[in-house]
Amino acid sequence: MRVGKTLGLLGLSLVMLLGCSSEDSGSGGQGATGGGGATGGGSSTGGASSGGSSATGGSGNTGNTSSGEPAALAGITQLHNAARATEGLSPLTWDPALAAIAQAWADSCVDNEAPTGLIDHNQGRSDNYPGYVGENIYGSSGKATAEGAVSSWMSEKADYDISTGQCASVCGHYTQVMWSTTTKLGCGISNCAGLKYANSIVCDYAPGGNTGGKPF
Repeated sequence: MRVGKTLGLLGLSLVMLLGCSSEDSGSGGQGATGGGGATGGGSSTGGASSGGSSATGGSGNTGNTSSGEPAALAGITQLHNAARATEGLSPLTWDPALAAIAQAWADSCVDNEAPTGLIDHNQGRSDNYPGYVGENIYGSSGKATAEGAVSSWMSEKADYDISTGQCASVCGHYTQVMWSTTTKLGCGISNCAGLKYANSIVCDYAPGGNTGGKPF
């Protein structure tokens, strides 16, 4: 697996993101969360903004797209959709089946692969779902929030050149959030006390993005 990671300060918390790609996992697509995206790879270190907000046409506010979100992740669908709306992309809808996959994996606290201290990608996330599932993973040594996760993923926009489809660093989280053909989202949140980045948010996406070409 090729991975990319971002380390920085989120308030007083260390933050790490992990992701994988279709070429790496052999599963037919890339999980933008937490790793090298289709547009780039490698790793970068920098400061993450404290408190961040925004989170694939439509305004992102059409209908009840977030019904079923757990209280600890309230607003995470809206944050994704607000980001997608900036490019005129259709809103995502919360999917309980994806959320169950994400939550079960978040609760597993599996950390066998680099980078250490953060739960790994779920290589079997598509096994019981009709189609390829993308994935974003966010970890923090402090409190993990929907705002912090989506803000960190969206911060990668600065390193992505949409005209060329090239990435200066890690962009896979951003491109998954913004993948135009993705329609569904489900996330889980957990605390894995034995990990350096103990507080984790896992978001799964369908159809998964980062499968070739540009996100929009």
